[in-house]
Amino acid sequence: MKHLVNGSLKQTIQDLLSAADDDKLMELLHELQPFDIATVLMEFEEPDRLKILALSDPDIAAETLEHLDYDDQYSLLDHSADQVTRDLLARMSDDAVADLLLAIHPRQAQEILRRVPKEDIAGIKLLMTYPADSAGGIMTLDYIAVREDWNVNRVINHFRKVGSKATVTNYIYVVDGQGRLVGVTSLKEVLLSDPRTLVSDIMYTKVVSVPVEAHQQEAAKLVSSYDFVALPVTDNTGRLVGVIAVDDILDVIEEEDTEDIHRLGGSLPLDEPYLNSSMFDLIKKRIGWLLVLFMGQGFTGNILKSYEDVLAQVVALTFFIPLLTDTGGNSGSQASTLVIRAMALGEVTLKDLASILWKEVRIGGALGLVMGTVGFTFSWVVGGSQAVALTVGITLVVIMIVSSTIGAVLPLIGSRFGVDPAVLSAPLITTIVDTTGLIIYFAVATRILKLG
Repeated sequence: MKHLVNGSLKQTIQDLLSAADDDKLMELLHELQPFDIATVLMEFEEPDRLKILALSDPDIAAETLEHLDYDDQYSLLDHSADQVTRDLLARMSDDAVADLLLAIHPRQAQEILRRVPKEDIAGIKLLMTYPADSAGGIMTLDYIAVREDWNVNRVINHFRKVGSKATVTNYIYVVDGQGRLVGVTSLKEVLLSDPRTLVSDIMYTKVVSVPVEAHQQEAAKLVSSYDFVALPVTDNTGRLVGVIAVDDILDVIEEEDTEDIHRLGGSLPLDEPYLNSSMFDLIKKRIGWLLVLFMGQGFTGNILKSYEDVLAQVVALTFFIPLLTDTGGNSGSQASTLVIRAMALGEVTLKDLASILWKEVRIGGALGLVMGTVGFTFSWVVGGSQAVALTVGITLVVIMIVSSTIGAVLPLIGSRFGVDPAVLSAPLITTIVDTTGLIIYFAVATRILKLG
């Protein structure tokens, strides 16, 4: 859109607000995507925000709210005219309203719930009972369900009646008299079939679903594996209780990946966006791992102290300590990152431990030969001692093998004990490899240089 391309959307809206040209502003807002409106909405003062929301098409305004932070959603709903708030809540998806109510203060939640349509309250309260990171916590109740003995004509009439509220319309789910999921068909299949055709004749009975108590990551893997745009959620009796839409799955993937990236960097996941997080929160999330890693590095200092006599005899050994520990740490981080990602994608599990171990021993050996040769040449040129150069070269070979195997195996072992693999991240593995690398280095040095 022209307004988005030239970057003047905010200015265009501001000009129309200043000119009080509501007709043109309504026309503009009708052309915009809800995300585009949400992107600029909070840059205006509150009176203008409320006016923009009120002039937007109610369905667009409701979806716009869902793109905002919970505090901003509540503020706009609370300050809008009562009827506007009721219309917006009626058009927002049940899962979006449930998420909002869980995120704000209970007293505020009660005030919002008072304006929710009575027919939606029971479903919203049901959604609020499920853990936020479960399949039930991210599902929606706005889907189309029919009976297998209905004909296509009846399905189409039912769709016309309830379809405007449905979030998921690509699939039509088939349930029996007890509400158990027995099949699924597509809207395309329904529209292309003869009106007299029974649903049982066009439905697919081998339905892939996810248990309501399953973790959201399990749902994300199923959607990714089967290329679904929606996934049905069932309880332990097989009853259809909700549907997870693909846009919610994308949110899950972003959330899980963000958490993993934070942990890979040696920090606890943030609860709020970085710029919205207070200094206290940022410090609290980072200090724990820093203290753990500090204690780990303390062992490194003890190792150096225990070998101070060796270092005093051959000072040149000191020059290559950073080179060895950094190389080993980098190698371990590479291996751990590859394995952690493979675990996240379901490509490897604990049963593959032996295969991974054997593979990384060979990879580490091959990398070690290359790095050992380079290290030998470099240290001979810099240090001028063939014995020291040989020590560095051999140490690099051993360190590469050890660091690669530690980096690859540690996340798998951690998962066995319920530890998130991402927690066993690059900083921790680097600290472990630093310690083991120094032990290897001095062990090799004392034998080749006959020190001690």
